Amino acid sequence: MSPLTGTWYDGRGSRRRTARVSQPKAGWLRVEPEDGEALEVAVDSISISPRLGNTPRTIDLKSGGQVECADAPEFDTWFPRQSRIETAADWLERRKTTAIGAAVTTLVAVVLFFVFGLPWIAGFIADRIPPVAEHAIGAQTMALLERTGAIKPSKLPAARQQALQAGFHALVAGLPRVEDMHLELRDGPGIGPNAFALPGGAIVMTDQLVQIAGSDDELVAVLAHEAGHHVRRHALRMAIENGGVAAMAGFLFGDVSGSGTLAVSIPVLLLNNGYSRAHESEADQFAFDLLRQRGMSPRLLADMLRRLQKIHGDSKGTMSYLSTHPPTQDRIDAAERAAAAK
Repeated sequence: MSPLTGTWYDGRGSRRRTARVSQPKAGWLRVEPEDGEALEVAVDSISISPRLGNTPRTIDLKSGGQVECADAPEFDTWFPRQSRIETAADWLERRKTTAIGAAVTTLVAVVLFFVFGLPWIAGFIADRIPPVAEHAIGAQTMALLERTGAIKPSKLPAARQQALQAGFHALVAGLPRVEDMHLELRDGPGIGPNAFALPGGAIVMTDQLVQIAGSDDELVAVLAHEAGHHVRRHALRMAIENGGVAAMAGFLFGDVSGSGTLAVSIPVLLLNNGYSRAHESEADQFAFDLLRQRGMSPRLLADMLRRLQKIHGDSKGTMSYLSTHPPTQDRIDAAERAAAAK
């Protein structure tokens, strides 16, 4: 078998020299530098870098020094210890169509993970967060919104607040997780007409939203939508999907120290991005069904969305019920279709 030519490094200096590599007898390798003493080394005392496409391979003499050679068939004879994984990887790397197929498969797998896998994981984790942790996140989020001046105590008359609270309790009676649900009326100088659900059950509605509503029934329709976000734990799922997996994993093991991270991320996500298309559509459908159960029309939500659309347009930053995922007009159309359905 013909010797191979490579580059020799003796391990004592940085000088590189040409060397010939051959197998004088089974189980041994001979390295002959162009100017120096030849070495014969047992194959068992040699390590060789794995085959990787057409890249050079490195023969590492454990006694010192190494030779770098272009890949060649001789290596398969000299070093018959290649693993099945290495053999399979080499086979794949040498076939372009297979490599392209593997790349496409990987891309599809990544897309499917983000479209289906990550939401499933987020839902799985959110459903297993201890109530004490969820309440802590909600309380810290509320405190953060108050400290930043985004919301302040409501300025509505006491009688008006009582009427709105009564309507809310009548709406959510009997719903899943209702024991945690409560309406928080707040002045919203920093966010305007808005409503949003926080982890732990707080549903915040601003004085500004109350002022633009055409009727209390329109406000009930918005609250039905926000109740859907609470029941489905959308705020927690959204935070997890946007990078809170590590923090939430801590909750599963009893460490609630990560709640501060989510308390910061949740209001930012709500104010700047809104919920995802899937979350908004799910909350809307929840509201349609709940309104019908209460003898009310889903058109009430469409009417309120139109009012909000005039104020906010279809821009981002308008909280959950006026998010651009999906666009407001699509949501209005869906509410009208739900109202027309028998």
